[in-house]
Amino acid sequence: MIRLNILRRVALVFLLLTLAACGATTTAPTTVPQPTSTPAATPTTVPQPTDTPAATPTTVPQPTSTPAAAPVVVLTDSAGREVALEALPQTFVSLAPSTTEILFALGLGQQVIAIDDFSNYPAEAESLPRIGGTDFSYNYEQIAVLQPDLVLAAGITSPEAVEKIESLGIPVAILGTPETTLDGVFADIELAGALTGRSEQARLITTAMRARLDEIKARIAPVTERPRVFWELDATDPAKPFTVGPGNFISDLLNIAGGENIFATADSPFPQVSAEQIVAADPQIILLADAQYGITVESVLARPGWETITAIKEKRVYPINDDLVSRPGPRIIEGLESIARLLHPDLFGG
Repeated sequence: MIRLNILRRVALVFLLLTLAACGATTTAPTTVPQPTSTPAATPTTVPQPTDTPAATPTTVPQPTSTPAAAPVVVLTDSAGREVALEALPQTFVSLAPSTTEILFALGLGQQVIAIDDFSNYPAEAESLPRIGGTDFSYNYEQIAVLQPDLVLAAGITSPEAVEKIESLGIPVAILGTPETTLDGVFADIELAGALTGRSEQARLITTAMRARLDEIKARIAPVTERPRVFWELDATDPAKPFTVGPGNFISDLLNIAGGENIFATADSPFPQVSAEQIVAADPQIILLADAQYGITVESVLARPGWETITAIKEKRVYPINDDLVSRPGPRIIEGLESIARLLHPDLFGG
């Protein structure tokens, strides 16, 4: 459109210049010879043009092809990638539980056309088509058939999956990183709002989350002694369970909730540790984020060699809803409060 307007302006200027040049050119007057005597002067008739030529219209050149539409929005996602959208997306596919929850919280549930195998909240999501996700492998043929306007991936989504979907001509935005923090969760929700045209709704969500966060911090503020906490993430091998280390939002949650993560200085965000390391750190509280996968309080209390741990002796081993605390989405503050209640029941009436 811009190019067409320029061409029209050029043609108009050209036409005006042409007409101006025609108006400036006049017929030179004919000099009439005068006789030597003084007879009555015979008026000379100046020849007039037989017809006034019609102005030839100037043809405005038309572009040979329609220029490509400019993107409606170009945003940088959590992975630092540029995401260009040529129109406001109307249909979505979610590759992770956290992105599913964010989309529904933004009021876009009816526009979500497929989700990963692990998404289970809210209840309305349960009936949606599934596109895989086990071992971070997805049904790319199904995604290609669905042709969503935008796919939302999480920080843990494999780069290969993202590249494969983008090769289908479908834009992908990544929300979060494996090392995200609580502030990063807020930023991810607001990014989702910007990508989907729901910025105001995203702002309302994060404002409410921050207000609730401030309330929890105010309750924790008087705490002077922080209990040592072991966060059991996965004890498929009880002798070498996985836990949380520095640089991830769960460790962030433990700190805000008034606890001390016994592996806060580990060498990775999700280290695998030995039973001997746990015994040596002597946690006062053990939180079981793997309880919904079959790990029971009774089985942990009975683990050989753990009987010297303070949390075992005082029976301060608690299951916790992993969905609330492991998904960097709109329910994360609810998860934070559940941790704080277990660590400081006297402050939260728990």
